[in-house]
Amino acid sequence: MSLAKRHYENFPVGSWLLPKVARRHLHRIYAFARTADDLADELQDAAALQAFRGDFLRHLKADTGGQFPSDIPLFSQLRLTIDECQLQLSLFTDLLDAFDQDCHQRRYDRSQLLAYCRRSADPIGRLVLRVSGYRDSQLDAWSDRVCTGLQLLNHLQDMREDLIERDRIYFPIEELKACGASEDDLRAETATEEVRQFVLSQADRIAADFSAGWPIVNGVRGRLRLELRAILQGAAAVLQQIRAVGGDVLGGNVHLSKLRRVRTVLTGLWSSREPSWGRS
Repeated sequence: MSLAKRHYENFPVGSWLLPKVARRHLHRIYAFARTADDLADELQDAAALQAFRGDFLRHLKADTGGQFPSDIPLFSQLRLTIDECQLQLSLFTDLLDAFDQDCHQRRYDRSQLLAYCRRSADPIGRLVLRVSGYRDSQLDAWSDRVCTGLQLLNHLQDMREDLIERDRIYFPIEELKACGASEDDLRAETATEEVRQFVLSQADRIAADFSAGWPIVNGVRGRLRLELRAILQGAAAVLQQIRAVGGDVLGGNVHLSKLRRVRTVLTGLWSSREPSWGRS
């Protein structure tokens, strides 16, 4: 599964829970993010990504006659969303910076990993808030914790795939070694006890992010509140699945089935209680 698909599988685009106007804006943002991420991940083409950035910025600048470029519909439509919702340009350039980073960086320490999540994941949550009419620093802070948690959870599920297919290890190597595991251990089809210990420790960190960000659910209203509850119920179910297989994300089934996904959505609709995040 591509990074694009993994990064944005929890993106609330097209959800019937959100208003039609918000869905239209989010479709445009999603198309932008997916296209750029595919350039970086599927093609690993830094030059193409740079050209993509140039075309995007070009479509935001009017000529002397006040006319904006319209030769690339993806960008001309996105410009309408940016103008209508008064979106910060930095939220988009941060995403592009993160995608470019994927073309060059293969290993991370903790501070680098969090900085990467700040650019690759947190802007998505803030864009959803802006499109939904929210501009509040506290909501932004809660959203950042949730989005960072979602990003790290996706990386944890696909740790072996990232290494084998892309030579990437997002989680800090020093934390892996502290558990007595090595990079080569992540290539195995079954996790060693040391890798399991490492995975479960990362799961605890991710659970703490979700718990810290959970208040955002009650900080928003209406359909967005239901959407966020459904997303976070799904995240809790994944953490539960990881713990159910004892942290064996290399060989265990840690992706939710379609039926389990439906159940998490339904749970999010009727339950306002904070999940246990996989803990007993």
